Amino acid sequence: MITVYFARNGNLIPVDVEEGRTLMEAARDYSEIPIPEIPADCSGCCACATCHVQIDDKWVDKIDKIDYNTPEIELLEYEKNFDEKRSRLSCQIMLTKKHDGLIAHLLGD
Repeated sequence: MITVYFARNGNLIPVDVEEGRTLMEAARDYSEIPIPEIPADCSGCCACATCHVQIDDKWVDKIDKIDYNTPEIELLEYEKNFDEKRSRLSCQIMLTKKHDGLIAHLLGD
C-alpha cells in the first residue's frame, strides 16, 4: 500500500491505495472521505475529464509526462483550470511505489 494525498482548500486528504491502481481509483474507491471533485463519469476510460486534478509542483517531475498525441491532452485543453505543466486526468496516472506521498490538488467549479 502507498499513501496519496488530495489537497482541498489547503487541507490534505490521505488515501491508502494498492499499487497498480490509478489516482482516480484512489479517490473513488479507497478514500474514506468523499471526494466529489472526482466523479469519474466515464469510470476511467479517458473520455470525460471529470477526474481532472493538478499535480503538486513538488511531484510534477515524478509522474509520467502527458503524451501530446492522446485523448488526455485533447480533453484537458478545454478544461477551465487547465495548467500545461500540472494538469492531468487522474485516471491516467497508474500508481506505483514511487508515487508514495503524491499530492494532487482537487479543482472546484
